[in-house]
Amino acid sequence: MNIGQDQEHIKVLVADDDEAVLECYREAFGDEEATDHMKALDALAAELFDRGTDVEDHPIFDIVACTQGDDAIKVAAAAQEAGDPFDVVILDVRMPPGIDGVEAGSQIRKMDPDVEIVFVTGFSDITLHELQRRVPPPMRLHYFNKPLSFTQLAEDVAAMVREH
Repeated sequence: MNIGQDQEHIKVLVADDDEAVLECYREAFGDEEATDHMKALDALAAELFDRGTDVEDHPIFDIVACTQGDDAIKVAAAAQEAGDPFDVVILDVRMPPGIDGVEAGSQIRKMDPDVEIVFVTGFSDITLHELQRRVPPPMRLHYFNKPLSFTQLAEDVAAMVREH
């Protein structure tokens, strides 16, 4: 996790073969205007409910998106080599025509054993147990089914990084 100017920065790599889904990630994770809105709402709530000025600090997500597992591996490797690895990698399980998200996650995990890996799928043909077997360790692995709330996922990602 990168900290700068009192604002938490979380570097996230997202791989999904559906451009519309990637846009949902970008909106939920990367909309600086939305982050500013949340800060304003927190300040207002603090004032209205007499909670002082100690409002929750919302992270800034630095998002990199790609549409294939092979691309995710290349981007993660480049970030690792540059000494600026991702905090979280979010992978769609199925990304035809290339390798699937599970294989991409396995290769990324070999490069960076500390990265939080999140699998997202609309199918239930692979179990959490199988994911944990193929992409250990289980405490750095997360699994979400589509449809999902991208905004909630952004909050969950921030919590994962803070607990890490």
